[in-house]
Amino acid sequence: MCGASTVLFTFIFDRGVSWELANTMLKEKQKAEFGSSGDGFYKSNSEFMGKRHVILAFESSASAMYKIVRPTTGESPRDMHLAELTKKYSKVSSLEAAQISWEHEYEVSSKQNGKSCSVGSRLQEVNVLGGVVLPLWGKIQTVLSKQVRLIHRRLHIVCVETTSDNRRIVGLLVPNAAVTAVLEGLSTPSVGLTQVTSSAGLSTPSVGLTQVIELDD
Repeated sequence: MCGASTVLFTFIFDRGVSWELANTMLKEKQKAEFGSSGDGFYKSNSEFMGKRHVILAFESSASAMYKIVRPTTGESPRDMHLAELTKKYSKVSSLEAAQISWEHEYEVSSKQNGKSCSVGSRLQEVNVLGGVVLPLWGKIQTVLSKQVRLIHRRLHIVCVETTSDNRRIVGLLVPNAAVTAVLEGLSTPSVGLTQVTSSAGLSTPSVGLTQVIELDD
């Protein structure tokens, strides 16, 4: 392979939104005069895992629909109707109280490990196999076909953009549950496999797996 190698890149994707960023988002919305009386910070009426959680909500382009931002996972892909918002959450009148709750959730979530389970986790481990991949396609397919979950058997091509050093890496997304199996399957003398771990990785909610193309098995 003319000295070329296959590289397993491991990134830590931080989906969290700091208090400073959340407050700036709200201020910019209000400054643009597109805000509504429902915009602001809210706290859940019911407890989840023994805690009431804080969110930022502001009206979207659709009538009575609100975008939801959480300190742990950033902006939700699904807008919430005002009726649902007011049923599940109560608006926080004190900005100081909202800040205390937001910063607490943001800080606590930074210590949670999203390697085995990424649902609700602020930090997610993302593994991408880059470099020389096409000659190994069959081996990788064979390894992934033995995974228990159907979603882990499918091949995804992804483009990862990092925020710390503006790198762009294109490769195959390796499910966390399949990393060990893929490494073992490619551990042969004919395959020059290198592992690179980057904790800087993907540091803003808006930058991550910017493109995912699903391929047929």
